[in-house]
Amino acid sequence: MLTSLTTSLFSSDTVYQIETSNFFLVESTATQKLPNWLIFSFFLFFAGVLGMIFNYRNFLVTMMAVELMYLGIVTSFIMYGVACHDTKGYIYGLLFLVLAACESAVGLGILIVLYRFNRSIDFAAYQNLGG
Repeated sequence: MLTSLTTSLFSSDTVYQIETSNFFLVESTATQKLPNWLIFSFFLFFAGVLGMIFNYRNFLVTMMAVELMYLGIVTSFIMYGVACHDTKGYIYGLLFLVLAACESAVGLGILIVLYRFNRSIDFAAYQNLGG
């Protein structure tokens, strides 16, 4: 027989039903408000996407836009961990931070080499490179 526990996880007006046998979150109300931290992490990610779309010619701005996207993802993982009292969110957030740091180190190393090669960080200057 399934036992269920009703508790409030995100706000006082949104009630979730947690089935203890499967640990699935089942929404019991028809409308759900998104938590503010999820909206904030979405806007960080979306700002990074807009930076990638509108500043695709400058390598440094593109790298910063990718870092904004990583920050939105990490914020989402960490806040899910806080809201659900689960350490997996923290672990995945830390994993993404390490991945972002490694990507930044490699990208900035490439940027330094390209700047020494042509004295420019513009993407259009490197169209004739093969590879």
